[in-house]
This record gives sequence, C-alpha cells and structure tokens, in this order.
Amino acid sequence: MLSSLVNAIQETVYAERHSATVGLLQQIDPRVKLFSIAALVVSAVAVRTIAPLIIVLAAIIILCVASRISLTFFAVRTLIFIPVFAGLIALPLIFITPGLALAGFKFNGLVLVITREGLYKAAQFTLRVWVCVALSVLLILTTRFSKLIGAMDHLRFPRVFVMMTSITYRFIFLFLNEGYRMLLARESRITKELRWRENVGSLAKIVATLFVRAHERGERVYLAMAARGYAGMLRRLDIMKCVMRDWVFASASALICVAMLSVEYLRLGGL
Repeated sequence: MLSSLVNAIQETVYAERHSATVGLLQQIDPRVKLFSIAALVVSAVAVRTIAPLIIVLAAIIILCVASRISLTFFAVRTLIFIPVFAGLIALPLIFITPGLALAGFKFNGLVLVITREGLYKAAQFTLRVWVCVALSVLLILTTRFSKLIGAMDHLRFPRVFVMMTSITYRFIFLFLNEGYRMLLARESRITKELRWRENVGSLAKIVATLFVRAHERGERVYLAMAARGYAGMLRRLDIMKCVMRDWVFASASALICVAMLSVEYLRLGGL
C-alpha cells in the first residue's frame, strides 16, 4: 500500500516533466491543443472501420516522437490495461455478430461460432478505445495542468467544473501525502502480522479519517478564499495568444479528421 502511494506520486511528477520538455506539442497553445485533440477523439468515435483509426495511430506516433516522449514510456501508460479491458468488453462481439464462420466449438451444449465480421468489430472497438485513450494521455503529458485549466476557462467550460477540477488537482497530492503518513504511522505500530479482516478494518478507519480531514480542510480553504474576495470566478494570470505554429497544427489536425472521414465515406477501410 505504501509503495503504491509513493509510485502514484512519482508517476505524476514524472509525467509533469514531459510538459516542460521542448517539443512540438509542448509549444502549441493549450486551447488549440485541447480543441484539436477533442476533434480527433470525436472523429475516432464516429468512424466504423479500422483504416481511419490507423491514420490516427500513425499521427499519434509522429506526435510522440516530435514531442520527445519515449515510445516505450507512452506504450506502458496506454497498452497495459486499457486495450485488455476493451478487448474483454468486445469479446462477445466475436460470437454474436453474424457473418462468415471461421471456427466453432461447443460449451455445455451451447454452440459458439467465431465469425470474421465479429473479429473485425472486436478489433475495431479495441483499437478505437486505445486511440481515444492515447490521445488523452498525449494531451496530459504535454500540457501543464494549470495551462489546461486555463484553456478550459478560455473555451468557456462550465465554471463550476473548471473550479472543482482545479481544486481537486491541487489538493490530491496533499491528501496522498496525508494518507501515506497515516499508513506509515499504522505500520510503525504493528508488531505482528495482522489477519486480512483486521487489515480491512484498519484501512477502513484510515479512509474514514482521511475523508473527515479532507472535509475539514476544504471548509477552511473555502473560508480563507472567501475572506480574500473569492466570488466563484477564476482570475486569469496568463495571456494566451495563438501564433502561426498553432494555426498550422490546428489545420493539420483538421486535415487528419477530414482524411479519416473521407476514408470512412469512401469505404476504403474494409467492412
């Protein structure tokens, strides 16, 4: 448990280092980056064939290299859990989609048939989920969270959502550290190995205490903000201005979206 908390903090801090690297995406205006990646995600969700998704996949690899993000690091963050989870969800498509039968077997009197169309749909669903997650991870790795919050505010996201997201991000590390110190104090007082029921009960008490402390700290923070003139609005300290490279990136993203939809419309991607 302690090592998991430490690893979570280290992973987040290490991810923040990529946003300070001099690369392509790091130099793009956060508003343009957010809007362009959102457009790519929507386009990836809209298509129903694999060929357009391969276009986005190639674009993601190029952006990773241009942004000086290790492909190994990026693959580890996107390929370990999400595609496996998506593949499990898409597994029934292999059997329930009608089409050309490739193989079949019986299970407790039930005949299961694997079809070519089912395999295609399962692969397409898994690849689509991975592309959307990879685009989101790419945005987070190359953008400081404060700038991402500023971009959402500039793009007129709901103020309540922007404010809650900002406060959550700022205090999540504080509560992770608080939970780490509570677990460390618990383990330093244990002289024998506890049974699993005792461990569950102890962890439940720690979680309850952490929630109480979070509520109390939230009240104090809000009162302090209100005493300093907070009226529910964010104050923008940075000035965002689009330059030529931002418009070029936006145009390139739009062309990729058009290429994806064109391939889909012309049925060049197969089924």
